[in-house]
Amino acid sequence: MCRELLMEFLGAILEILKCTGPPLCKFIEYHRKVEEYMKNLKRALYELKSQKDDIQLRLGAECGFGKIPKNQVKNWLENVQMIIDDAERVEQTFKKVKCFSRASLAKLVDKKTQEVKEFLQKGTSFIILVIDEPLSGGITLPTTTLVGETTAKKNMEEIWGFLMGNEIKKIGVCGMGGAGKTTIMTHVNNRLLKDNVKFNTVIWVTVSQTVDLFKLQKEIAIALKENFQETEDVRRRAGMLSEMLRGRRFVLILDDVWERISLEELGIPEPTEENGCKLVITTRSWDVCRSMGSTIVQVKSLSENESLELFFEKAELDISKVPTLKETVELVVKQCAGLPLAIVTIASSLKGELDICEWRNALSELSNNVKSIKVRDDEVFVRLKFSYDRLKEERIQRCFLYCALYPEDHDIPKDELVDCWIAEGLVDEMDNLQVTEERARIIIKSLVSNCLLLESLDNEERSCVKLHDVVRDMTIRYITSKSPLFMVKAGLNLDELPSEQEWKENLDKVSLMDDLIREIPSSMSPNCQILSTLLLQDNPLESIPESFFTHMHGLKILNLSRTEIESLPNSISELTNLTALLLQNCKRLKRVPSLAKLRALAKLELGYTAINEVPAGMEMLANLTILDLLCLELHMIPAGIFSKVCRLQKLRVNWGLETLKVAVEEAATLKKLDRLLAQFHNLQDFNCFMKSLNSHGILSEYCLLLCPNGIDDEDQLDLGYWRSTLRYDVNKAVILDGCNICGREEEDSIVLPKQVEFLRIRRCRDVRNISNIPTFNTLERLETLEVVNCAEMEELIAVDDDDDDNEERKLKRLSLSSMPKLKKIISSSSSKLQLGVLKNLEEIYVGDCNEMEEIIAIDDVDCKKELMISLPKLRNLTLIYMPELKSIINVCGGSNGVLMVCDSLQVIDIWWCPQLKRFPIYLPIDEKGEPSPPPALNIIRVEREWWEALEWDHLHPNAKTLLLPFCHIFEC
Repeated sequence: MCRELLMEFLGAILEILKCTGPPLCKFIEYHRKVEEYMKNLKRALYELKSQKDDIQLRLGAECGFGKIPKNQVKNWLENVQMIIDDAERVEQTFKKVKCFSRASLAKLVDKKTQEVKEFLQKGTSFIILVIDEPLSGGITLPTTTLVGETTAKKNMEEIWGFLMGNEIKKIGVCGMGGAGKTTIMTHVNNRLLKDNVKFNTVIWVTVSQTVDLFKLQKEIAIALKENFQETEDVRRRAGMLSEMLRGRRFVLILDDVWERISLEELGIPEPTEENGCKLVITTRSWDVCRSMGSTIVQVKSLSENESLELFFEKAELDISKVPTLKETVELVVKQCAGLPLAIVTIASSLKGELDICEWRNALSELSNNVKSIKVRDDEVFVRLKFSYDRLKEERIQRCFLYCALYPEDHDIPKDELVDCWIAEGLVDEMDNLQVTEERARIIIKSLVSNCLLLESLDNEERSCVKLHDVVRDMTIRYITSKSPLFMVKAGLNLDELPSEQEWKENLDKVSLMDDLIREIPSSMSPNCQILSTLLLQDNPLESIPESFFTHMHGLKILNLSRTEIESLPNSISELTNLTALLLQNCKRLKRVPSLAKLRALAKLELGYTAINEVPAGMEMLANLTILDLLCLELHMIPAGIFSKVCRLQKLRVNWGLETLKVAVEEAATLKKLDRLLAQFHNLQDFNCFMKSLNSHGILSEYCLLLCPNGIDDEDQLDLGYWRSTLRYDVNKAVILDGCNICGREEEDSIVLPKQVEFLRIRRCRDVRNISNIPTFNTLERLETLEVVNCAEMEELIAVDDDDDDNEERKLKRLSLSSMPKLKKIISSSSSKLQLGVLKNLEEIYVGDCNEMEEIIAIDDVDCKKELMISLPKLRNLTLIYMPELKSIINVCGGSNGVLMVCDSLQVIDIWWCPQLKRFPIYLPIDEKGEPSPPPALNIIRVEREWWEALEWDHLHPNAKTLLLPFCHIFEC
């Protein structure tokens, strides 16, 4: 204690000795009046707290109704809270202050008081706290070209006029099936997202025949980027949805409405002139339009000339070269009745056909069938069935029929469809899984080109296909009525299994997916000996009685994925013809009976179930080609399993903490293994597998996760997720999460696969520089590098002279975020840096790096005055929240005249980088000596304050004016 007092005393003496004249007087004043200074701080702090409370109250009243807080106000509130916290800590220090520290504390208190007053002054300058909310809740939809100058485009302009005007609040787009209602509205939707300034929210929801308010509410909430608790009932959700929409100027588009929908029950505020909202529905029924109070826009059939033009385009037919076909073709077109869907589908099925006999046969078939039909919608179905009949191979027809097993308007992921067709035996299997899947994808392309399937994207932006609702109706009504039968009751919200009488003996396929079935009657045992496919996925099904499968010995495909079952009945063990048992995401499933007799089983999915041991008899599954064992409760995989299932081509697995190393080694030697998705818990197992992979290199796809603490984000171990996130095809990915990967000895460091394309390093605290990873420089094909929340990383890559000439670097995308100690990304001892590391970079994202001072550092004291750094392929540059960033390229000992040559640069985003005073972009000079923008530049998004403070003396005098048209400037 005495020692502390002595040190404090000496410190005070040193402070006094520094002071002479006025500074000494100030020191004495600080020492004498520390209490007074503290009172001043408390008084100013009280005013600041009151001002903060007032502004928050005003925000509460003004937000909503299409308004959100200005970024400037949000930042002020955050900073004020930090100042309040600091001041309270100073107050606690004051209570414990010792005699000799009074002056230094008073000086700190005085500084804090001035800081508080500055923020008080800033707070009084806020006249407007909110700004208009930007457009949200909308998604650009894939669509086809509008056809018909006098029909579809006229309809679209009429709808647009009603939306932009004030009189019409509800619009009903009405026409028969296949007339083009949805196509017109997708164009309107996309135009709203691009051109409108009237609405801040655009919502598209497909309704379909069975109105499900619960599902509609959920889809609208998703479109608004909101969510509900699943336990909430429809009425409470309606109130919550109404609150979500409060103050928004929205356009709600309800596509394919079959019956009146109560907006009140749904939770949608009635569109009025006061709230500025609009409702658009598409429907086949005038009565639905009238019942919902909508002004009708009728979508009529195409004119004769428009029909011919569209038909010739889709059939790729130049009639001038084969005039003998003209009359017959025109008669075929007439049979399409001006319906775009029928025209496109039939034309696609006759694409490239030049044989007059084929055209005459088509005309005869169409005209005879249409004459026998009286109901108008049925006329459309007959025309579509013609296209189905023209599919060249029966297996392609069967692949198409399979799509009808999905619910109406369902987006079917292509990867899922490919897997299902292979499991059904609809695609000839090859020894190589990649070749088999490619055959399936060729069939998808064929069905899309024949316009029987439509390209689409689901909520996760996965590449999907779907059936037009009219095509699906045709499929179910005309085709699946033949023997053997299909029973398709998918997505109809059935809460009970169809009665036993409905399970006919000649049933081949049953689809009850995406319903609300909780139980199967205990005595139920359908006599369906030839049933080959049973789809019960996405039901809240809790149990299955032993008797249910007794008479289903022909069953080949059983899908119970995403159900609530806890165990499977023992009768499963007797389904000896089963080729696919799908139990993915049955999160309560703990027990699976013996699989020993299921020798035909080729696909077994147990991923994300609750099983804690490998099912008995799995070693007997010699024909298994696809296995999913990504079970988080599975702690041990015994030796011998993988040596027996040696035909495996695709494996997804969690190597549990107790898994024997020999099991990992067995899997690494599987000769036919082509795809691997695996989680490793320790570095030793990971390295063991990697060494084998680097030696053999047989995998065409893999996603490998090293994460000792287990998965906290299921998407990490999913190539489909990364493909949709990165928006390019990544086939080989490694994710390192929460692990130590840089051992002191080389043998203790991670071994990375040489062919990896995507590397993500997250929460790895022992990485200070990527070069610390010995195998990093051996990565021959690395295209994307993401580093996230590596708290100790100080520098990403150091490049020496030898690296500069390396032409093999493939890195295209660099993303760095949340690294508090990172000061620079790339450092080089040579200005020749552009020849190596930067040569192929297309995207750079750096965000939330508090100590980042420079992006690229070049230690070249002899550099020329105007150093040019070339980034020839850079398209996107994003720099966000880096308070210490001073330069993008810094030359130590050189000139600040360094410039980036970026001829491919399209998008620049720079936010919250207050110390970055120069943007070193090279402006090309034309023959007259005048500058021009980078040739590919599209948009620059920046804050106004930052843009106005930029220094331009290193560029042309007209640089700021030249770049201004590309700027989207935001107030902060």
